Amino acid sequence: MQRSMLTRLSTALIIPAMVLLSSAAAAQDATPGAATDRATTAEVEKMLGPVPTASQPWKICAIEKTLINEHWQQMKQGYEDAAAKYGVQVEVQASKDESDLTGQLAIAEAMLQGDCDAFAVSPLSSSNLQPFLDRASEAGVPIINVDDAKVDADVFVGGDHRQMGVMAAEYIAEQLPDGGQVAQIEGQAGSPAAQQRIDGFKTTVGEHANLQLVASQPGDWDRLKALDAAANIMRANPDVKAFYANNDTMALGVVEAVSNAGKPGEIIVVGTDGVPDAIKSIRDGSMSATVAAFPYVMGQTALEVAIRLLEGQDVPGTVVSQQELITPENVDEYFPES
Repeated sequence: MQRSMLTRLSTALIIPAMVLLSSAAAAQDATPGAATDRATTAEVEKMLGPVPTASQPWKICAIEKTLINEHWQQMKQGYEDAAAKYGVQVEVQASKDESDLTGQLAIAEAMLQGDCDAFAVSPLSSSNLQPFLDRASEAGVPIINVDDAKVDADVFVGGDHRQMGVMAAEYIAEQLPDGGQVAQIEGQAGSPAAQQRIDGFKTTVGEHANLQLVASQPGDWDRLKALDAAANIMRANPDVKAFYANNDTMALGVVEAVSNAGKPGEIIVVGTDGVPDAIKSIRDGSMSATVAAFPYVMGQTALEVAIRLLEGQDVPGTVVSQQELITPENVDEYFPES
């Protein structure tokens, strides 16, 4: 499946900007080094039509952050199902955990020696994959940057992480019309997604005078760490009325801490991602809400973008994937029970 350097270079060079958006927000959110245009998945299909039939069994190599988290497991399934649908190949690998920066780089560099026609990468940080990205770019291999850390790539596919924190804060404000104390459980230090969610939540809480952010402690994407952090926060702040966790794994730990404290149903718990266990928890009334990022769909979208690039289409520099606030009132709409 090895392609000549000339083929790869010609493929990578057919990605000019399509539409230059004038808004400052669009320019700010665009992937560095790519076109400064921005479109939703639906808008991409409207502009370019259906995903083209693959002219050959392209191999797309996906590098995820970890497979111990349901978010990334779902994305992997999205890649694989889309590859089967479009008749291409996909190989998905991931680092052992979200702190394994050098391990993820080693995986990427090893895959670069193989027969990958395009890469879909979800870096652990904004810089840990830079040596690989430089070499892939020099070789003319298209790169799709998927979720979280934004790097120099041809296209970024993902959600708006800051807006996720904003959505969580606005939901909590609506549920607490009389105000009260709120707290946040933060993701891994250094994670761009965590940084943006933290900022979005803190800033929005600060815009509501009757809400008081009494604690914002790290949970490192870990359920047990989040459980312990939430328990400590409740002991120090017995009147806390709501928690926002930067992902659902930690939110489920918060739910457990709230139950252990004898306060199930009394404290609002909002997560992020929309993983199956969180959806189940919302259905049974333990968890209040989550900002769903639909990682399965994100994986599908990223693979579709890879095919479009390999088949010579001009894809917008940023493809915004779906995200929705999921509550008991709309959970069946977005996640119907089979």
